Amino acid sequence: MARSRNIKPAFFSNDELAEENEPLGRLLFIGLWTIADCNGNLEWRPKRVKAQVLPYDNCDIEKLAINLDKSGFIRFYSDGDTVYLNVTNFCTHQNPHKNE
Repeated sequence: MARSRNIKPAFFSNDELAEENEPLGRLLFIGLWTIADCNGNLEWRPKRVKAQVLPYDNCDIEKLAINLDKSGFIRFYSDGDTVYLNVTNFCTHQNPHKNE
């Protein structure tokens, strides 16, 4: 389920994000906020994430996510066979609704 999130003006002038990630990667990053839980975590299911965040774009969602991981904006982790994604510093920049 998609959720409302906030974009701070500094996002658009973040040099690290812009230098290491193409425009669709930056849009993916914002989209991940909307499908992450209140702690910034989500199950990494590339086809589902693509359908939820970038349904009209012809892109390699895995490559975009790997670039975000390499630049430290997200982190992949696993719990056995399931791969998850964490949006780094999510709780610092987002204030999820208390009943979420």
